[in-house]
Amino acid sequence: MPDITKNGTNGHVNGKSDTASPLLHVVDSRTGKYYPIPIVRNAINASDFKRLKAPEDPEHPEDQNDQGIRVFDPGYSNTAVSESQVTYIDGLKGTIQYRGYRIEDIVGKKKFVETAHLLIWGEWPTAEQETALHTKLSTVPLIDESVFKVIQAFPPNSSIIGMMIAGLSAVQSTQMDRIPAHAAKNLYLGQPKAVDDEIVRLMGTLSMVTAAVYCHHIGREFTPPRPELSYIENFLLMMGHVEASTGLPNPLYVDRIERLWVLIADHEMTCSTAAFLQTASSLPDVFSCMISALSALYGPLHGGAIEVAYKNFEEIGTVENVAAKIERVKAGKERLFGYGHRIYRVTDPRFTFISQILNELKEEIARNPILKVAFEVDRVASEDEYFTSRKLRPNADLFAALVYSAMGFPTEFILPLSLLSRTQGFMAHWKEAMSGTARIWRPGQIYTGHLNREME
Repeated sequence: MPDITKNGTNGHVNGKSDTASPLLHVVDSRTGKYYPIPIVRNAINASDFKRLKAPEDPEHPEDQNDQGIRVFDPGYSNTAVSESQVTYIDGLKGTIQYRGYRIEDIVGKKKFVETAHLLIWGEWPTAEQETALHTKLSTVPLIDESVFKVIQAFPPNSSIIGMMIAGLSAVQSTQMDRIPAHAAKNLYLGQPKAVDDEIVRLMGTLSMVTAAVYCHHIGREFTPPRPELSYIENFLLMMGHVEASTGLPNPLYVDRIERLWVLIADHEMTCSTAAFLQTASSLPDVFSCMISALSALYGPLHGGAIEVAYKNFEEIGTVENVAAKIERVKAGKERLFGYGHRIYRVTDPRFTFISQILNELKEEIARNPILKVAFEVDRVASEDEYFTSRKLRPNADLFAALVYSAMGFPTEFILPLSLLSRTQGFMAHWKEAMSGTARIWRPGQIYTGHLNREME
């Protein structure tokens, strides 16, 4: 076995300084062979490990030793699947940056449309660009009557997400020429104009579909958007979430949603973002990708955890029952959804700003018994050694959900609101992916089953 600590060059490989050309030194004990693997941006290319080959193991041919070593990473806990310039997160330091700008420098200073432009097109918009984007978003054609009929075919108490998926599928089917498989050609990879057009269409259409589902769910008439209103104002208008005196959305609520949607515009490679991009890698239309993201978001280990958390709060009932709930969680008998985060080991940087918004909604919170329970859960958990020692802090998405609830949105509609806020991030990642090269995401597996069984 070679002495890779010295290698005859005083700790350098092939006479080159490790600091100039960092390498991971690997010796395969199966063969005794040495492999220098380049480290680039603190990452190694997983394909480099395919060079590490060994003779086939006759007892385990399914391991495919002669085809190169594989990297086993269940749940992608330490795997980077793409390069991106959109969002940077440091979970140990508690920082988020959009395109190099710290989130705390953006919130309250920039609006939804400006942040969307930054994320999607890489720079803050000029006044003309901001106006143009506003105009494009507010004049996206109204969804076809057939889409409303598809949504209304569901019972009003049906799954909100199910109705949204059906609505998006119906929209997709009204313009088949925008579906690459139907057109029998690539429509979006390397086609920036087509991508930009679809980004605007998806964002405008998704807000209409979401509002149409909301109106059907609560038995309210859908109100068409108005070109002079902002994206968020139009969304609230379409839902009928307006002041009786003016027929327009409450300006204070618009401002709070503006800030909230800036805070949760993107969060790097989340489960739903990965699902979106996994689908995008096969080069379908953007509506197909969004349906994949929405389906992933619905799971109780992702966005669906917020709805589960709310149901937990409803089951607790009153603040007097919170202590008993916490004890059951500590005993391992129950789970407290909405607490803990896979990335952050310190306080989520979005948490402070969302707390500020909640402080502005004290009157609304005081009238909502479920929110009282939620805040008591947070108070007890934040002081309990069980949670503090494990760094189990409230998820920012949970507190964002409290904002929506305080503003009068039903619990079952919080997830769709969260999806809409994340759409700008999804679109940024899609544009980035469509400007790259075609490469379908096709993970491998480690086969652990039987081989060569005989039929009886």
